[in-house]
Amino acid sequence: MSHSGAKQVLETHLALARDDLSRALEDVRERASAHLDVSRRVRERPSAWLAGALLLGFWLGVRR
Repeated sequence: MSHSGAKQVLETHLALARDDLSRALEDVRERASAHLDVSRRVRERPSAWLAGALLLGFWLGVRR
């Protein structure tokens, strides 16, 4: 294989690796934002968040 042929193969592999890395990074970003999306979690279980807020308020009020 000539020098230019080897260089072309390496460039192709590098481009594929960049694409894979880009897709993996986007997947990580999506998962992290979904995991940290508090408003979605509150919509999923509003009663649990309300109970937690009431307990926290009660606890903070009793401490004074």
